[in-house]
Amino acid sequence: MKLVKFLLAVFLLPSLAAAGWWLGEIVWLHAQHWRAIPWLNLSCFAAGFSLMACVYFFLPRWNWLYVFGHESTHALAVMLSGGKVAEFRVSGRGGYVATDKMSAWIALSPYIVPFYPLLAGVMWFAARWAWPAPLAAWEWAFVAGWGAAWAFHVCFTASLLKTDQPDFASQGWFFSMVMILLGNLLIVGGLLWLWLEPAGWREGLAGLWDCVRQSYWFCAMQLRRLYQLAF
Repeated sequence: MKLVKFLLAVFLLPSLAAAGWWLGEIVWLHAQHWRAIPWLNLSCFAAGFSLMACVYFFLPRWNWLYVFGHESTHALAVMLSGGKVAEFRVSGRGGYVATDKMSAWIALSPYIVPFYPLLAGVMWFAARWAWPAPLAAWEWAFVAGWGAAWAFHVCFTASLLKTDQPDFASQGWFFSMVMILLGNLLIVGGLLWLWLEPAGWREGLAGLWDCVRQSYWFCAMQLRRLYQLAF
């Protein structure tokens, strides 16, 4: 099974390049219209992200808080997959979820799904729906807090990528890295599209598909050229 996943990861490498290309196109497309960039929100997000990054590197780390989000994501993935959580444990040194079901989605979900940014986003939009007028003036504060939540997710997740995680061992290191990078690029690209709104969703998906198509076409042409040189 690990061999199959390794080959699948190799096949998905052009998609990984395409997702990065698409993300770059989103940034470049909006950068050409600099007056339309939400500078206040962007500055608040960067400030929140930078502050939390400094807290991560220079102050005692809140390991138990990250472990709780990490294991909660495992548990949610299990339940969404139709499994049952038999045991849930969290501590500052680590945690685990005992379940009757396991898959690549369950194993890798904490490294792809940003638990605290997602939770903060859902709570904010629910609050905005309930109290739109009073909270409209506080959007900058949410964006700053959201930046801090993203830094918390990114810093802790990145620190685990260089360790011998059982999640990676069960799926294969190469497959895990490809899926994690691909998932994060797609999520960040989708959120940027939602935030910056350079065009409609149809145009965004069409742009992503075009990047994927061109990436695989380029790889096919290179393989054909190598074949011709060899034979």
